[in-house]
Amino acid sequence: MDSFDPDSPLADRPEPGAWGAELEQLLYASTALAVGRFTPDGDPVFLNPGMRAVLGDEPLGRALANPSLAQLLAVAGAGLIFDGLLSLGDGYRTLRTLRGRVYRRDGELLICAEHDVLELDRLERELSRTNQHINNLQRELIAKNARLTHTLAEAETQLQVLRDSEERLRRIVAHIADPVLVTDTEARIRAVNPAFSRVTGYAAAEVLGQTPKLLASGRHPPAFYAGLRQELGGVGQWRGIVWNRRKDGSLYVQRLSISALRDSHNEGLYVGVYNDIDEELRALEQARFQAEHDALTGLPNRVLLLDRLGEALRDARRRGTLVGVLFIDLDRFKPINDTHGHATGDTVLQIVARRFGCTVRDSDTVSRLGGDEFVVIMRHVNDPQELDTVVNERLIASIRKPMLIDGHSLSVSCSVGVAVFPRDATTQDELMRRADAAMYEAKSGGRDTARYFSPETDQRVLARQLMETQLRQALAQGEVSLHYQPR
Repeated sequence: MDSFDPDSPLADRPEPGAWGAELEQLLYASTALAVGRFTPDGDPVFLNPGMRAVLGDEPLGRALANPSLAQLLAVAGAGLIFDGLLSLGDGYRTLRTLRGRVYRRDGELLICAEHDVLELDRLERELSRTNQHINNLQRELIAKNARLTHTLAEAETQLQVLRDSEERLRRIVAHIADPVLVTDTEARIRAVNPAFSRVTGYAAAEVLGQTPKLLASGRHPPAFYAGLRQELGGVGQWRGIVWNRRKDGSLYVQRLSISALRDSHNEGLYVGVYNDIDEELRALEQARFQAEHDALTGLPNRVLLLDRLGEALRDARRRGTLVGVLFIDLDRFKPINDTHGHATGDTVLQIVARRFGCTVRDSDTVSRLGGDEFVVIMRHVNDPQELDTVVNERLIASIRKPMLIDGHSLSVSCSVGVAVFPRDATTQDELMRRADAAMYEAKSGGRDTARYFSPETDQRVLARQLMETQLRQALAQGEVSLHYQPR
Protein backbone atom coordinates (compact mmCIF):
# COMPACT_ATOMS: atom_id res chain seq x y z
CA MET A 1 0.00 0.00 0.00
CA ASP A 2 1.27 3.43 -0.89
CA SER A 3 1.93 6.04 1.79
CA PHE A 4 -0.78 8.59 2.69
CA ASP A 5 -1.20 11.17 -0.12
CA PRO A 6 -3.92 13.85 0.33
CA ASP A 7 -3.79 14.65 -3.38
CA SER A 8 -4.37 11.02 -4.45
CA PRO A 9 -7.09 10.66 -7.15
CA LEU A 10 -8.78 8.28 -4.72
CA ALA A 11 -9.98 11.35 -2.83
CA ASP A 12 -12.05 12.52 -5.79
CA ARG A 13 -14.49 9.61 -6.22
CA PRO A 14 -15.44 6.23 -4.54
CA GLU A 15 -13.61 3.08 -5.62
CA PRO A 16 -16.11 0.62 -7.16
CA GLY A 17 -16.34 -2.74 -5.45
CA ALA A 18 -18.10 -4.46 -2.59
CA TRP A 19 -18.52 -1.21 -0.66
CA GLY A 20 -20.11 0.68 -3.55
CA ALA A 21 -23.69 0.84 -2.25
CA GLU A 22 -22.67 1.89 1.27
CA LEU A 23 -20.22 4.49 -0.05
CA GLU A 24 -22.80 5.95 -2.39
CA GLN A 25 -25.39 6.14 0.41
CA LEU A 26 -22.98 7.73 2.89
CA LEU A 27 -21.37 10.09 0.40
CA TYR A 28 -24.61 11.67 -0.69
CA ALA A 29 -26.81 11.37 2.41
CA SER A 30 -25.17 14.20 4.35
CA THR A 31 -23.92 17.66 3.48
CA ALA A 32 -21.17 17.54 6.15
CA LEU A 33 -19.91 14.00 5.64
CA ALA A 34 -16.30 12.82 6.04
CA VAL A 35 -15.72 9.34 4.49
CA GLY A 36 -12.47 7.41 4.40
CA ARG A 37 -11.40 3.85 3.70
CA PHE A 38 -8.23 2.72 5.45
CA THR A 39 -5.94 -0.35 5.74
CA PRO A 40 -5.31 -1.87 9.17
CA ASP A 41 -2.14 0.26 9.27
CA GLY A 42 -4.21 3.42 8.84
CA ASP A 43 -3.12 4.09 5.30
CA PRO A 44 -5.83 5.65 3.16
CA VAL A 45 -7.38 3.70 0.35
CA PHE A 46 -10.03 6.37 -0.34
CA LEU A 47 -10.67 9.80 1.13
CA ASN A 48 -13.56 12.04 0.17
CA PRO A 49 -13.10 15.84 0.35
CA GLY A 50 -14.72 15.97 3.79
CA MET A 51 -12.28 13.41 5.26
CA ARG A 52 -9.35 15.13 3.63
CA ALA A 53 -10.42 18.37 5.31
CA VAL A 54 -10.71 16.59 8.69
CA LEU A 55 -7.32 14.80 8.59
CA GLY A 56 -5.30 17.41 6.79
CA ASP A 57 -1.74 16.10 6.50
CA GLU A 58 -2.00 13.83 9.55
CA PRO A 59 -2.16 10.01 9.09
CA LEU A 60 -5.18 8.30 10.66
CA GLY A 61 -3.13 6.57 13.38
CA ARG A 62 -1.86 9.89 14.70
CA ALA A 63 -5.07 11.84 14.22
CA LEU A 64 -7.45 9.47 16.07
CA ALA A 65 -7.31 10.21 19.80
CA ASN A 66 -10.39 8.53 21.34
CA PRO A 67 -10.91 5.81 20.39
CA SER A 68 -7.48 5.29 18.92
CA LEU A 69 -6.79 3.25 15.82
CA ALA A 70 -5.46 0.44 17.98
CA GLN A 71 -8.68 0.37 20.01
CA LEU A 72 -10.78 0.15 16.88
CA LEU A 73 -8.65 -2.68 15.47
CA ALA A 74 -8.98 -4.53 18.76
CA VAL A 75 -12.76 -4.83 18.34
CA ALA A 76 -13.63 -8.32 17.12
CA GLY A 77 -16.01 -9.04 14.29
CA ALA A 78 -16.98 -7.33 11.07
CA GLY A 79 -19.55 -4.78 10.00
CA LEU A 80 -20.34 -1.84 12.30
CA ILE A 81 -17.74 -1.87 15.03
CA PHE A 82 -18.18 1.66 16.43
CA ASP A 83 -20.97 4.25 16.60
CA GLY A 84 -20.29 7.38 18.66
CA LEU A 85 -18.02 10.38 19.07
CA LEU A 86 -14.62 10.31 17.44
CA SER A 87 -12.04 12.67 18.92
CA LEU A 88 -9.18 13.90 16.75
CA GLY A 89 -6.07 15.62 18.00
CA ASP A 90 -2.40 16.33 17.40
CA GLY A 91 -1.02 14.03 20.12
CA TYR A 92 -1.33 16.70 22.81
CA ARG A 93 -4.86 18.02 22.73
CA THR A 94 -8.24 17.30 21.17
CA LEU A 95 -8.80 19.49 18.13
CA ARG A 96 -12.29 18.41 17.11
CA THR A 97 -14.94 15.82 17.94
CA LEU A 98 -17.05 14.14 15.24
CA ARG A 99 -20.12 11.94 15.41
CA GLY A 100 -19.11 8.91 13.37
CA ARG A 101 -19.45 5.22 12.51
CA VAL A 102 -16.66 2.72 11.82
CA TYR A 103 -17.17 -0.40 9.68
CA ARG A 104 -14.77 -3.26 9.16
CA ARG A 105 -14.64 -5.74 6.33
CA ASP A 106 -11.81 -7.88 5.03
CA GLY A 107 -9.43 -6.17 7.47
CA GLU A 108 -10.17 -2.67 6.09
CA LEU A 109 -11.86 0.12 8.01
CA LEU A 110 -14.56 2.43 6.62
CA ILE A 111 -15.02 5.59 8.69
CA CYS A 112 -18.04 7.82 8.12
CA ALA A 113 -18.20 10.93 10.30
CA GLU A 114 -20.34 14.05 10.43
CA HIS A 115 -21.14 17.01 12.65
CA ASP A 116 -18.04 18.47 14.26
CA VAL A 117 -19.53 18.61 17.76
CA LEU A 118 -17.12 21.19 19.16
CA GLU A 119 -17.51 23.34 16.09
CA LEU A 120 -21.29 23.05 16.29
CA ASP A 121 -21.10 24.04 19.93
CA ARG A 122 -19.00 27.03 19.08
CA LEU A 123 -21.30 27.94 16.21
CA GLU A 124 -24.36 27.66 18.45
CA ARG A 125 -22.79 29.96 21.02
CA GLU A 126 -21.76 32.36 18.31
CA LEU A 127 -25.21 32.17 16.79
CA SER A 128 -26.73 32.88 20.19
CA ARG A 129 -24.51 35.89 20.64
CA THR A 130 -25.30 37.01 17.11
CA ASN A 131 -29.03 36.65 17.76
CA GLN A 132 -28.69 38.66 20.93
CA HIS A 133 -26.74 41.33 19.06
CA ILE A 134 -29.39 41.37 16.33
CA ASN A 135 -32.10 41.76 18.98
CA ASN A 136 -30.20 44.65 20.51
CA LEU A 137 -29.75 46.23 17.08
CA GLN A 138 -33.44 45.79 16.36
CA ARG A 139 -34.34 47.56 19.61
CA GLU A 140 -31.89 50.37 18.81
CA LEU A 141 -33.26 50.55 15.28
CA ILE A 142 -36.81 50.82 16.56
CA ALA A 143 -35.79 53.60 18.93
CA LYS A 144 -33.83 55.41 16.23
CA ASN A 145 -36.69 54.96 13.79
CA ALA A 146 -39.04 56.57 16.30
CA ARG A 147 -36.64 59.50 16.75
CA LEU A 148 -36.14 59.76 12.98
CA THR A 149 -39.89 59.76 12.43
CA HIS A 150 -40.21 62.59 14.94
CA THR A 151 -37.31 64.49 13.32
CA LEU A 152 -38.78 64.00 9.86
CA ALA A 153 -42.11 65.28 11.04
CA GLU A 154 -40.45 68.40 12.45
CA ALA A 155 -38.42 68.81 9.24
CA GLU A 156 -41.55 68.47 7.13
CA THR A 157 -43.22 71.14 9.23
CA GLN A 158 -40.21 73.44 8.77
CA LEU A 159 -40.12 72.69 5.04
CA GLN A 160 -43.78 73.56 4.75
CA VAL A 161 -43.10 76.84 6.54
CA LEU A 162 -40.24 77.49 4.11
CA ARG A 163 -42.43 76.60 1.13
CA ASP A 164 -45.09 78.98 2.37
CA SER A 165 -42.43 81.66 2.88
CA GLU A 166 -41.01 81.02 -0.60
CA GLU A 167 -44.45 81.25 -2.12
CA ARG A 168 -45.10 84.53 -0.34
CA LEU A 169 -41.64 85.76 -1.42
CA ARG A 170 -42.35 84.67 -5.01
CA ARG A 171 -45.57 86.67 -5.03
CA ILE A 172 -43.78 89.68 -3.54
CA VAL A 173 -40.92 89.46 -6.09
CA ALA A 174 -43.44 89.18 -8.93
CA HIS A 175 -44.90 92.54 -7.91
CA ILE A 176 -41.57 94.37 -7.35
CA ALA A 177 -41.24 97.21 -9.83
CA ASP A 178 -37.47 96.67 -10.25
CA PRO A 179 -36.03 93.73 -12.24
CA VAL A 180 -35.09 90.66 -10.15
CA LEU A 181 -32.89 87.80 -11.40
CA VAL A 182 -32.10 84.57 -9.47
CA THR A 183 -29.22 82.23 -10.42
CA ASP A 184 -27.75 79.07 -8.92
CA THR A 185 -24.10 78.71 -7.93
CA GLU A 186 -23.26 77.73 -11.52
CA ALA A 187 -24.67 81.11 -12.70
CA ARG A 188 -27.62 79.48 -14.46
CA ILE A 189 -30.74 81.65 -14.34
CA ARG A 190 -33.42 80.01 -12.17
CA ALA A 191 -36.06 82.73 -12.04
CA VAL A 192 -36.88 86.28 -13.16
CA ASN A 193 -39.79 88.59 -12.40
CA PRO A 194 -42.07 90.41 -14.87
CA ALA A 195 -40.13 93.66 -14.40
CA PHE A 196 -37.01 91.91 -15.71
CA SER A 197 -38.84 90.94 -18.89
CA ARG A 198 -40.27 94.43 -19.25
CA VAL A 199 -36.84 96.12 -19.01
CA THR A 200 -34.73 93.59 -20.99
CA GLY A 201 -37.28 92.45 -23.55
CA TYR A 202 -36.56 88.78 -22.73
CA ALA A 203 -39.44 86.51 -21.69
CA ALA A 204 -38.76 84.23 -18.72
CA ALA A 205 -38.76 81.13 -20.96
CA GLU A 206 -35.98 82.66 -23.08
CA VAL A 207 -33.54 83.14 -20.19
CA LEU A 208 -34.20 80.21 -17.82
CA GLY A 209 -31.16 77.92 -17.86
CA GLN A 210 -29.04 80.61 -19.55
CA THR A 211 -26.39 82.70 -17.78
CA PRO A 212 -26.34 86.48 -17.23
CA LYS A 213 -23.74 86.68 -20.02
CA LEU A 214 -26.83 86.89 -22.22
CA LEU A 215 -27.11 90.52 -21.07
CA ALA A 216 -23.41 91.44 -21.36
CA SER A 217 -22.90 94.84 -22.97
CA GLY A 218 -19.20 94.44 -23.77
CA ARG A 219 -18.42 97.65 -21.86
CA HIS A 220 -16.88 95.89 -18.85
CA PRO A 221 -13.46 94.13 -19.00
CA PRO A 222 -13.04 90.56 -17.64
CA ALA A 223 -11.35 92.00 -14.54
CA PHE A 224 -14.63 93.73 -13.63
CA TYR A 225 -16.53 90.44 -13.49
CA ALA A 226 -13.63 88.67 -11.74
CA GLY A 227 -13.73 91.29 -8.96
CA LEU A 228 -17.51 90.92 -8.72
CA ARG A 229 -17.25 87.13 -8.26
CA GLN A 230 -14.41 87.47 -5.74
CA GLU A 231 -16.31 89.94 -3.56
CA LEU A 232 -19.52 87.92 -3.83
CA GLY A 233 -17.70 84.75 -2.78
CA GLY A 234 -15.98 86.54 0.10
CA VAL A 235 -18.70 88.59 1.77
CA GLY A 236 -21.79 87.23 0.01
CA GLN A 237 -22.81 90.62 -1.41
CA TRP A 238 -21.90 92.97 -4.26
CA ARG A 239 -23.20 96.39 -5.27
CA GLY A 240 -22.24 98.50 -8.24
CA ILE A 241 -23.14 100.04 -11.60
CA VAL A 242 -23.53 97.65 -14.55
CA TRP A 243 -24.08 98.28 -18.25
CA ASN A 244 -26.28 95.61 -19.90
CA ARG A 245 -27.74 94.96 -23.33
CA ARG A 246 -31.45 94.50 -24.08
CA LYS A 247 -32.84 91.91 -26.46
CA ASP A 248 -33.11 94.57 -29.17
CA GLY A 249 -29.38 95.36 -28.79
CA SER A 250 -29.77 98.72 -27.02
CA LEU A 251 -27.60 99.43 -23.99
CA TYR A 252 -28.85 100.51 -20.59
CA VAL A 253 -27.26 101.13 -17.21
CA GLN A 254 -28.44 99.81 -13.85
CA ARG A 255 -27.46 99.87 -10.22
CA LEU A 256 -27.12 96.18 -9.29
CA SER A 257 -27.25 94.58 -5.84
CA ILE A 258 -26.45 90.84 -5.54
CA SER A 259 -26.87 88.73 -2.37
CA ALA A 260 -26.05 85.07 -1.69
CA LEU A 261 -28.98 83.07 -0.22
CA ARG A 262 -30.09 79.44 0.29
CA ASP A 263 -33.44 77.93 -0.70
CA SER A 264 -35.59 75.35 1.12
CA HIS A 265 -33.39 72.56 -0.28
CA ASN A 266 -30.28 74.26 1.16
CA GLU A 267 -29.05 74.99 -2.34
CA GLY A 268 -27.02 78.16 -2.90
CA LEU A 269 -28.69 80.97 -4.84
CA TYR A 270 -27.69 84.46 -5.95
CA VAL A 271 -30.43 87.08 -6.07
CA GLY A 272 -29.78 90.21 -8.13
CA VAL A 273 -32.01 93.28 -7.87
CA TYR A 274 -31.59 96.00 -10.51
CA ASN A 275 -32.43 99.66 -10.12
CA ASP A 276 -32.85 101.32 -13.49
CA ILE A 277 -30.73 104.48 -13.43
CA ASP A 278 -30.59 104.90 -17.19
CA GLU A 279 -32.54 108.16 -17.15
CA GLU A 280 -30.70 109.36 -14.06
CA LEU A 281 -27.33 108.69 -15.66
CA ARG A 282 -28.38 110.29 -18.93
CA ALA A 283 -29.47 113.39 -17.02
CA LEU A 284 -26.15 113.39 -15.18
CA GLU A 285 -24.22 113.02 -18.42
CA GLN A 286 -26.29 115.81 -19.96
CA ALA A 287 -25.55 118.09 -16.99
CA ARG A 288 -21.87 117.21 -17.20
CA PHE A 289 -21.86 117.89 -20.96
CA GLN A 290 -23.51 121.23 -20.46
CA ALA A 291 -21.00 122.12 -17.75
CA GLU A 292 -18.06 121.31 -20.03
CA HIS A 293 -19.33 122.32 -23.47
CA ASP A 294 -20.44 125.45 -25.27
CA ALA A 295 -24.22 125.51 -25.64
CA LEU A 296 -24.18 127.05 -29.14
CA THR A 297 -21.52 124.98 -30.92
CA GLY A 298 -21.26 121.90 -28.70
CA LEU A 299 -17.49 122.42 -28.51
CA PRO A 300 -15.57 122.03 -25.24
CA ASN A 301 -15.60 125.19 -23.12
CA ARG A 302 -12.76 126.69 -21.10
CA VAL A 303 -13.18 124.15 -18.25
CA LEU A 304 -12.80 121.10 -20.51
CA LEU A 305 -10.19 122.88 -22.63
CA LEU A 306 -7.87 123.36 -19.66
CA ASP A 307 -8.42 119.74 -18.58
CA ARG A 308 -7.53 118.51 -22.09
CA LEU A 309 -4.52 120.83 -22.24
CA GLY A 310 -3.19 119.51 -18.92
CA GLU A 311 -3.58 115.94 -20.19
CA ALA A 312 -1.85 116.83 -23.47
CA LEU A 313 1.13 118.38 -21.65
CA ARG A 314 1.54 115.32 -19.38
CA ASP A 315 1.42 113.03 -22.40
CA ALA A 316 3.93 115.18 -24.31
CA ARG A 317 6.38 115.05 -21.40
CA ARG A 318 6.21 111.24 -21.43
CA ARG A 319 6.52 110.94 -25.23
CA GLY A 320 8.93 113.81 -25.81
CA THR A 321 6.60 115.41 -28.38
CA LEU A 322 5.32 118.95 -29.00
CA VAL A 323 1.93 120.50 -28.23
CA GLY A 324 0.59 123.38 -30.27
CA VAL A 325 -1.89 125.88 -28.79
CA LEU A 326 -3.76 127.91 -31.44
CA PHE A 327 -5.61 131.01 -30.24
CA ILE A 328 -8.11 132.07 -32.95
CA ASP A 329 -10.22 135.21 -33.35
CA LEU A 330 -12.64 135.75 -36.26
CA ASP A 331 -12.13 138.78 -38.48
CA ARG A 332 -15.11 140.90 -39.66
CA PHE A 333 -17.56 138.95 -37.52
CA LYS A 334 -18.99 141.94 -35.64
CA PRO A 335 -20.36 143.64 -38.80
CA ILE A 336 -22.20 140.43 -39.74
CA ASN A 337 -23.70 140.22 -36.26
CA ASP A 338 -24.72 143.87 -36.31
CA THR A 339 -26.09 143.83 -39.87
CA HIS A 340 -27.80 140.44 -40.12
CA GLY A 341 -28.69 139.84 -36.49
CA HIS A 342 -27.55 137.50 -33.74
CA ALA A 343 -29.33 134.47 -35.22
CA THR A 344 -27.23 134.76 -38.37
CA GLY A 345 -24.16 135.42 -36.26
CA ASP A 346 -24.86 132.22 -34.29
CA THR A 347 -25.16 130.26 -37.53
CA VAL A 348 -21.81 131.64 -38.66
CA LEU A 349 -20.21 130.51 -35.40
CA GLN A 350 -21.70 127.02 -35.79
CA ILE A 351 -20.40 126.71 -39.37
CA VAL A 352 -16.96 127.93 -38.29
CA ALA A 353 -16.92 125.40 -35.44
CA ARG A 354 -17.71 122.54 -37.84
CA ARG A 355 -14.98 123.71 -40.25
CA PHE A 356 -12.42 123.83 -37.44
CA GLY A 357 -13.40 120.28 -36.47
CA CYS A 358 -12.86 119.06 -40.05
CA THR A 359 -9.35 120.54 -40.33
CA VAL A 360 -7.78 118.90 -37.26
CA ARG A 361 -7.29 115.29 -36.13
CA ASP A 362 -9.54 113.29 -33.77
CA SER A 363 -6.85 113.49 -31.08
CA ASP A 364 -6.89 117.33 -31.21
CA THR A 365 -9.33 119.57 -29.33
CA VAL A 366 -11.33 122.51 -30.72
CA SER A 367 -12.80 124.77 -28.05
CA ARG A 368 -14.88 127.95 -27.99
CA LEU A 369 -14.00 130.37 -25.24
CA GLY A 370 -16.86 132.76 -25.97
CA GLY A 371 -17.88 135.34 -28.56
CA ASP A 372 -15.81 134.73 -31.69
CA GLU A 373 -12.75 133.34 -29.88
CA PHE A 374 -11.66 129.73 -30.35
CA VAL A 375 -8.71 127.65 -29.14
CA VAL A 376 -7.27 124.52 -30.77
CA ILE A 377 -4.97 122.08 -28.94
CA MET A 378 -2.84 119.99 -31.30
CA ARG A 379 -1.29 116.90 -29.68
CA HIS A 380 1.49 114.53 -30.73
CA VAL A 381 3.27 117.11 -32.89
CA ASN A 382 6.73 115.96 -33.95
CA ASP A 383 7.78 118.97 -36.03
CA PRO A 384 6.70 122.65 -36.01
CA GLN A 385 6.23 122.30 -39.76
CA GLU A 386 3.17 120.14 -39.04
CA LEU A 387 1.59 123.08 -37.23
CA ASP A 388 2.37 125.45 -40.08
CA THR A 389 0.74 123.12 -42.62
CA VAL A 390 -2.44 122.72 -40.59
CA VAL A 391 -2.74 126.42 -39.71
CA ASN A 392 -1.98 128.06 -43.06
CA GLU A 393 -3.03 125.46 -45.60
CA ARG A 394 -6.09 124.02 -43.93
CA LEU A 395 -7.47 125.99 -41.00
CA ILE A 396 -7.21 129.59 -42.27
CA ALA A 397 -8.08 128.49 -45.83
CA SER A 398 -11.25 126.69 -44.69
CA ILE A 399 -12.55 129.77 -42.84
CA ARG A 400 -12.08 132.01 -45.91
CA LYS A 401 -14.68 130.10 -47.90
CA PRO A 402 -17.99 131.98 -48.24
CA MET A 403 -21.07 130.84 -46.31
CA LEU A 404 -24.58 130.89 -47.78
CA ILE A 405 -27.01 131.79 -44.99
CA ASP A 406 -30.65 132.73 -45.66
CA GLY A 407 -29.78 133.65 -49.24
CA HIS A 408 -26.81 135.81 -48.21
CA SER A 409 -23.23 134.96 -49.10
CA LEU A 410 -21.17 135.89 -46.05
CA SER A 411 -17.42 135.72 -45.53
CA VAL A 412 -15.18 135.89 -42.50
CA SER A 413 -11.52 135.19 -41.92
CA CYS A 414 -9.49 134.47 -38.81
CA SER A 415 -6.35 135.60 -37.07
CA VAL A 416 -4.34 132.81 -35.42
CA GLY A 417 -1.73 133.00 -32.69
CA VAL A 418 0.44 129.93 -32.09
CA ALA A 419 2.46 128.95 -29.00
CA VAL A 420 4.39 125.65 -28.82
CA PHE A 421 5.16 123.47 -25.79
CA PRO A 422 7.88 123.26 -24.51
CA ARG A 423 9.63 125.77 -26.76
CA ASP A 424 7.53 128.83 -25.83
CA ALA A 425 6.18 127.83 -22.40
CA THR A 426 5.83 124.80 -20.11
CA THR A 427 2.64 125.65 -18.21
CA GLN A 428 -0.97 125.92 -19.30
CA ASP A 429 -1.36 129.58 -18.33
CA GLU A 430 1.81 130.69 -20.11
CA LEU A 431 0.94 128.78 -23.27
CA MET A 432 -2.55 130.30 -23.37
CA ARG A 433 -1.28 133.81 -22.65
CA ARG A 434 1.47 133.66 -25.27
CA ALA A 435 -0.81 132.15 -27.94
CA ASP A 436 -3.24 135.01 -27.20
CA ALA A 437 -0.42 137.54 -27.55
CA ALA A 438 0.61 136.01 -30.89
CA MET A 439 -3.01 136.25 -32.07
CA TYR A 440 -3.02 140.01 -31.39
CA GLU A 441 0.18 140.23 -33.42
CA ALA A 442 -1.69 138.55 -36.29
CA LYS A 443 -4.55 141.04 -35.91
CA SER A 444 -2.12 143.95 -35.97
CA GLY A 445 -0.34 142.46 -38.97
CA GLY A 446 -3.36 142.69 -41.23
CA ARG A 447 -5.66 139.84 -40.12
CA ASP A 448 -6.39 136.61 -42.01
CA THR A 449 -2.98 135.31 -41.05
CA ALA A 450 -1.07 133.47 -38.33
CA ARG A 451 1.74 134.54 -36.04
CA TYR A 452 4.01 132.38 -33.90
CA PHE A 453 4.99 133.57 -30.47
CA SER A 454 8.48 134.99 -30.09
CA PRO A 455 10.28 136.92 -27.33
CA GLU A 456 9.66 140.10 -29.33
CA THR A 457 5.95 139.38 -29.16
CA ASP A 458 6.12 139.49 -25.37
CA GLN A 459 8.05 142.77 -25.47
CA ARG A 460 5.53 144.38 -27.82
CA VAL A 461 2.63 143.22 -25.65
CA LEU A 462 4.28 144.62 -22.54
CA ALA A 463 4.98 147.90 -24.33
CA ARG A 464 1.37 148.15 -25.50
CA GLN A 465 0.09 147.40 -22.00
CA LEU A 466 2.43 150.02 -20.56
CA MET A 467 1.20 152.63 -23.06
CA GLU A 468 -2.44 151.85 -22.25
CA THR A 469 -1.71 152.18 -18.54
CA GLN A 470 0.08 155.50 -18.96
CA LEU A 471 -2.70 156.91 -21.16
CA ARG A 472 -5.32 155.96 -18.57
CA GLN A 473 -3.29 157.58 -15.83
CA ALA A 474 -2.81 160.73 -17.95
CA LEU A 475 -6.54 160.99 -18.61
CA ALA A 476 -7.32 160.48 -14.94
CA GLN A 477 -4.86 163.17 -13.90
CA GLY A 478 -5.94 165.70 -16.57
CA GLU A 479 -2.59 165.52 -18.33
CA VAL A 480 -4.18 165.16 -21.78
CA SER A 481 -5.86 168.04 -23.60
CA LEU A 482 -7.68 168.18 -26.89
CA HIS A 483 -6.78 170.85 -29.44
CA TYR A 484 -8.66 171.57 -32.63
CA GLN A 485 -6.69 172.75 -35.61
CA PRO A 486 -8.77 173.79 -38.60
CA ARG A 487 -7.43 173.12 -42.03
